Amino acid sequence: MTRFAVLLFLALGAPADAQTDPPLHRVEFEVGGGILGGASLGSADANLRANATTKQPYRLFSTASRISSRPAVHARIGYAFNRRFAIEGGGVFTRPVVRTSVSGDVEGAPALTVDERIDQYFVEASILVSFDEIRLGRRTVPFLAGGAGYLRQLHEGLTLIEEGHFYHLGGGLKHWLFARDRGFVRAAGLRADARVYLLLSGMSFDERPRPHGAASGSFFLAF
Repeated sequence: MTRFAVLLFLALGAPADAQTDPPLHRVEFEVGGGILGGASLGSADANLRANATTKQPYRLFSTASRISSRPAVHARIGYAFNRRFAIEGGGVFTRPVVRTSVSGDVEGAPALTVDERIDQYFVEASILVSFDEIRLGRRTVPFLAGGAGYLRQLHEGLTLIEEGHFYHLGGGLKHWLFARDRGFVRAAGLRADARVYLLLSGMSFDERPRPHGAASGSFFLAF
């Protein structure tokens, strides 16, 4: 933590006349946070299995679940090959609530709602495409990002672990506070992202992909 504070001081204390073009080849490290949106997890019926007499399953009750929107934190590290293309990898952590509604009880019991908090981890790899030629002002560069990753969801009390994978696509803006050719910290800036995560497995009552919107902001250093 102390080392990061020193780097942040060096970055923000850079001379005002530093160049505005980012270094061509650089390693970037960023930390930040934002919001990961919720999504439906589908619905399911609790049925008695059909037998030779009834021919049809007998429904006992129905359930529908949804995962909530929650704050998320992330850290990423990347490498820029040039001003157009870069790769990065990192992780996102959030603790959403899974809310399950139980209704239609065959014995007439009132509907109820059960909440469970889970730990959710995204481990992702991405390709970034920057559009340096259409800067917004001298220091702000738009970009697109896409990639894939591994999903891990831990139920409350670590009673069950769900695993899966996802794809993501989005874009944003990078604003350079300063950039220079020399020094341990060669550049620093702020970044804003908006993206969609498409979860293809993990916690769910059906086989359909689940889209989650996300928005985040972060601070980055380039070395």
